[in-house]
Amino acid sequence: MPRQKSHSREMLVENAMHRFWAYGFAATSMDDLVSATKVSRGGIYADFGGKRDLFLACMAHYAEQVVSPALAILEAEGAGRDAITAYFDFQIERIERAGLPGNGCLVANSMTEIGPHDAEVQTLVSAHHDRLSAGFLNALTNEAGSISSRDIGAFAACLATSAQGLWSYSRSVTSAEEIVEIARLLVQMCNDNIRQSAENSIGLSTENARPSRRPQSRPADKDAAR
Repeated sequence: MPRQKSHSREMLVENAMHRFWAYGFAATSMDDLVSATKVSRGGIYADFGGKRDLFLACMAHYAEQVVSPALAILEAEGAGRDAITAYFDFQIERIERAGLPGNGCLVANSMTEIGPHDAEVQTLVSAHHDRLSAGFLNALTNEAGSISSRDIGAFAACLATSAQGLWSYSRSVTSAEEIVEIARLLVQMCNDNIRQSAENSIGLSTENARPSRRPQSRPADKDAAR
């Protein structure tokens, strides 16, 4: 009769995720994972085969348990620009609860540590950035008005990249005040650019709608024709 496991796979992944999140992949040894998860080496190898497979499972768990609740705000049907503010508020509150300096974003951390050398991790990083951009795009598109899809896409990509940088920056600050102010400025700059793009689009449409004025032909000068 097979021996019953002394641990759950879900709790193993949850505890290992927090270890990788705080210290990174390279700085986490199997001994560290045994200590963090309270699961023996044999138990970890039995479930995942090794450190890397466990790390990939942690990345998927992070996407489900940490990323999805935040992005649900942006991905909601009918989400508008208020949802962008709500997303930043949600993330900052989570960071404050965990304490600063924080662990940043596991995906962003992995993007710089492992992504350049591991195609599978890079694929997960790219998928995360695409989803974050799509969330911002959803919120912006619902209030796009006359703004071109190209401009809205650029604003969404800019917000996604800036957000990733902001969460990474949270690893080096001791107070949330600076993070709050940066997030506020990001939202303000986005709104200002959207407003300017909308005004430019309206101005261009008005200009194109005006009837063209053709110069009237002048009657021939009879004296000049002689």
